[in-house]
Amino acid sequence: MTLDFRTKLLMTVVISLVLLFGNLQGNYPILGLIVTFLPYVFLLLERKVSKAVKGVGLMIFALVLQYYAGLHAFRGIGASFVLFFSIIVLRMGPGLAMGEYSLLTTSMSDLVASLKKMKFPDSLIIPLSVMFRFFYTVKEDYQQIKEAMYLQGLVTSNFFRHPLRMIEYRFVPLLMCLSRTADDVSISAMTRGMAVGQARSSISKSRLSLLDYFWMLFMFVILILMIWS
Repeated sequence: MTLDFRTKLLMTVVISLVLLFGNLQGNYPILGLIVTFLPYVFLLLERKVSKAVKGVGLMIFALVLQYYAGLHAFRGIGASFVLFFSIIVLRMGPGLAMGEYSLLTTSMSDLVASLKKMKFPDSLIIPLSVMFRFFYTVKEDYQQIKEAMYLQGLVTSNFFRHPLRMIEYRFVPLLMCLSRTADDVSISAMTRGMAVGQARSSISKSRLSLLDYFWMLFMFVILILMIWS
């Protein structure tokens, strides 16, 4: 199921706000559960099975804890901790999962094209594009460094046995990669013609489909129900 980034952004914002305020869950519990588990359904449809299963398991665990806390099964500090944990997970987890889904399923060209159609200024689009590319490249570089250090026996479990070697052979190469990556990403942005105030073409065909309009309408309905609750 392919959704436009604008739809995914709207869903991320609405789901986060609705669950954070908590009005919907109290007055429409079934609808609240649907909104809670909706991001994990999207992850499952995109074959992110591990993330979806872990998220659903965490939500169910938090719901069970909240239920037993309501029955006064916990006392004192334990009850406070259980309630705090369950509320944080249930109100913030789905929004974070929806944001993760949005980033995992959106290419950089689609992101830039969608932001352009939303009339975002180039002074915001270009830094965002460069930043996301930078962090993704750093993640790949660090993974390669970890694999190289694994051959030398410098795994995370040996950090306290050889802390100086871990810092030297992992973080020093990473810092060197950061410097190189920053230059490469900046040059890449210039090569792509990403300059403030200049028109540029795009291979991305960012457009809203019927499915996008359906989910947008659903989000607006949820938002209205939350306001009226």
